[in-house]
Amino acid sequence: MAQVLATPGDVRHGFSYIGQFNHDFGRITGIAATIKGNILLCDYDEKNLILVDPLGNYLKKLNLDSEPYDIAITSQNIGYITQPKSRSVLQIDPDRMVELFHATCNDLTTTVGCVSAVQGTGRNFSEKIPCVLGVKIQGCSYIWAVNHDKM
Repeated sequence: MAQVLATPGDVRHGFSYIGQFNHDFGRITGIAATIKGNILLCDYDEKNLILVDPLGNYLKKLNLDSEPYDIAITSQNIGYITQPKSRSVLQIDPDRMVELFHATCNDLTTTVGCVSAVQGTGRNFSEKIPCVLGVKIQGCSYIWAVNHDKM
C-alpha cells in the first residue's frame, strides 16, 4: 500500500501498487497521472517533482524553489502544482517536466493549498475552466478558478 502524506503520519491518499520505486523520497504530498500514464509525485521535503513511468521506474526530476504540496493534471495534460509556503502555483508540462507559468501572491494573508482538475464533457463551465484551486484568504477558504495562465 502506497500512501501520500499531507502531514507526517496523516494519510491523505492511499492506493495499492505492485512494484518498487528505486528512488529515495522525502515526504510525498501529491500524486497525479499524466495522459501518457506516467506518475508525477510532489516531494515536499526535497522540494522537487518526480516523474516515474507506470512501473515505477524513475524518469525525470524537476527541482523547485519551494515545497510542492498538491498536484492536478487536466485533460489537456497541463499540470498545476500548489506551493503553500511561497503562496504560489506552477503550471507545467508534466511529461516533459518543463515549467510553463509561475504565479505568486504577494498578500501574506493568502495561501494556496490544494488543486483539483475538472473534467469537461461538452460546452459547459468545466470545459472552459480546467481546474480549481483551494485558496485561503484572511482565514476564509475559497475555490478559485484557473483558466490556463490566468490564476
